[in-house]
Amino acid sequence: MTSLRESNYWHDTWDDLTSFLNGSHSMLSAARKPRMAERDTQEGIFDFIAATMDLSFSETLLHMIDCKGMTDVQVYKAAGIDRRVFSRLRSSRDYQPSRKTAIRLCLAMRLTPGEAMMLLEKAGLCLSRSKKDDLVVLYCLQHGIHQIEAVNEALDRLGLENLD
Repeated sequence: MTSLRESNYWHDTWDDLTSFLNGSHSMLSAARKPRMAERDTQEGIFDFIAATMDLSFSETLLHMIDCKGMTDVQVYKAAGIDRRVFSRLRSSRDYQPSRKTAIRLCLAMRLTPGEAMMLLEKAGLCLSRSKKDDLVVLYCLQHGIHQIEAVNEALDRLGLENLD
């Protein structure tokens, strides 16, 4: 049996990988050196978060609603979600919706596949190309099928769990 060090795939890149993992790779070490002294301090963590944190799911959702020229009421009604759930989304930056709720919101806002993927990423979700139910949603987004009932019908016909 060949070791990882001897395998063909890693033949030319093993040293690069190990140096990267050890922090001595030029790309990694240059980025890490200024922060090393702060690594263990609480201030360093807060500075890092403040410098790198992106918009939350809620913030992105509200921005997209405005950009689409829609109202909150239009979106939560089209998504078929309770106004209390939507109120939590509006009032809490850190609120994370369920997967089904996030997908329903994407459909309700008539997002493109790229927009939907970006919004879902904000909730730590994605549409996987290896899951049939995700492919059905992706197909519907690509083909302008945004009615949740139509998406659910397609999922039901394929024996998959729907968005309810």
